[in-house]
Amino acid sequence: MERISMLSIAREYANNGQHAEQVFRFTMTGVIFRADNRPASESGDYLDIQIKSARATVCKGTDINKYLEMDAANRYAYVTEDFKTAFIMNKEEWKQFVNKFGTVTRESKKNGGKEKIRLKAESKEMREWLENH
Repeated sequence: MERISMLSIAREYANNGQHAEQVFRFTMTGVIFRADNRPASESGDYLDIQIKSARATVCKGTDINKYLEMDAANRYAYVTEDFKTAFIMNKEEWKQFVNKFGTVTRESKKNGGKEKIRLKAESKEMREWLENH
């Protein structure tokens, strides 16, 4: 696992996930990009990296293994809720993280009501796990 200190930028998005993606991409490139909405099966959010934050949807359905097989990313970045740090994980580390800190929820009825895996809110336990792996 790799730890990266994030650079600070003015907030453009109310959505934490979009802001996390924008901060991460700015840190890596020095350029402010708009958040993308590309399918995970086509590409990562930045190169081969999917960018996630607390309460993010990890995958539709509940089979993380099946999801990882179709995901175009090879690495996963978790951006902390203060947007100051990102932890970059390989697929195996990401799977361990999701198995420990993911929870099964449902999409809204408007979006079909199907089950999905979502990360829990950031906690002291989550931060300690990231720091120690």
